[in-house]
Amino acid sequence: MPERTCYAYAEDAPSCAVIRRLVEFQGAHSTSGVVLRLRAGFPENKHGNTNLKKMIPAVSNMAKAGITVFILTDLDSAVCASELIKSWVPMQAEQREMPASFLFRIAVREVESWLIADRDALAATLGIPKSNFSADPDSLEDPKAHLLGVIRAKGARKIHRDMLPGLNSRIGPEYNNVLCRFVKDHWDPERAAVHSASLRRALEALKKL
Repeated sequence: MPERTCYAYAEDAPSCAVIRRLVEFQGAHSTSGVVLRLRAGFPENKHGNTNLKKMIPAVSNMAKAGITVFILTDLDSAVCASELIKSWVPMQAEQREMPASFLFRIAVREVESWLIADRDALAATLGIPKSNFSADPDSLEDPKAHLLGVIRAKGARKIHRDMLPGLNSRIGPEYNNVLCRFVKDHWDPERAAVHSASLRRALEALKKL
């Protein structure tokens, strides 16, 4: 099948790991006859959604020129995905949609919700019973806080303590490493999509690319 290379950007390391897995998924499930491939060195971690948002004008111009770009960000406190897109990508009234080469996907409300959605695998990886993790992660107001709360309450190993934040940090030193390894080695997007509507929409869009 013909290949289409793409640039990809995300706001943190776990989101970059998710992009890699989603591109792998697209390559195995494409219904359009086109296979997506990441350019060497991508996805690029922009270290925060503020830096990611600043790239939107340049990325939009790349997409308009036919260059495929994949952006993944969190919904966070925005009302809905369409409102976040409108605030990030201002469009003229006559424009009804973004270029087809601009893949803008939003995790509701954080990428952690997509990881929690595969709770059997996450529970096995962390060694914490799955009953402690939400079965409806898209409904969580703060998926990262939910995940950290479970680890704080139920985690007994050193790796769990190393995932927890200190006095001046939002996450512990091993938080990103543990989640990135989980995504790479165990996370199944299709299995997770059963419990996450926002992830399911992302997979359907990728299949049709």
